[in-house]
Amino acid sequence: MSDEFDGWENIDWGIEIDTLEFDLMAITSHNKSNPNVGKKWTQWPKDMSGIILLPLGYKQSIWDKESPLTEKEESDLKLKWIEFAQFVDENESISLEENTFTIEGKYGSRFSFDASMEFSIWLPPNTLERYGPSLRAIRNGARRKSNLGIHMEYLEASQATWKIDTGTKDDGLGFCDFPSYVKGLELKQYEGWSTFVYPSKSTFPENLTDLIEMLIADYHIWEILHEHEVKRRKANEEWNDKWPNGRPDDWMYL
Repeated sequence: MSDEFDGWENIDWGIEIDTLEFDLMAITSHNKSNPNVGKKWTQWPKDMSGIILLPLGYKQSIWDKESPLTEKEESDLKLKWIEFAQFVDENESISLEENTFTIEGKYGSRFSFDASMEFSIWLPPNTLERYGPSLRAIRNGARRKSNLGIHMEYLEASQATWKIDTGTKDDGLGFCDFPSYVKGLELKQYEGWSTFVYPSKSTFPENLTDLIEMLIADYHIWEILHEHEVKRRKANEEWNDKWPNGRPDDWMYL
């Protein structure tokens, strides 16, 4: 055992602070080459509170006197993030630049998405900076329906939540082909805009792990998107049956 190991010596200060890439790198620097750490990583970055955003994913306001997590909840969440950092570091199919993940699928697909620590959601790649202010305003209760432009910005940000990029080129009409290696699909195409993948676990690092593992496997993800496409088309048919001449536009109810 060595008491002299200092994870700070392995910090890459060339990575942008306040990004998931930096925070995961900080965890890696305290574990990967640490002689006191075994096969499973266990160490949380030392003396980096206020520098990294994890485990909460954001800096608490000076007005927040209490943590939103109990001591045990925070400890458990830190372990989840440590596990996720090790998972990312040890998987060659995963690359991360600032907050944007790129995942190489088993059958050649190339997926990408942004991960927001602050909101514990994923978004289309390279959109976090664009949608962040709107998501923050929505979280704080803003709606601004009296201003069409701002309201539409809020709506667009909300609709981008849980969406990924499948890396598939559309046909010019907004539709993409399902991969030919996925068997038993009723439909041949899906709407390229509707690539939502929803979480099912209780913490963000667990949800990220589930999503990335599915993208690497490069198969069940297409079955999920196919199921969504079937439901989307059915909903559109029902909508058209109800309003055959088109529903009157009223953006106040969007």
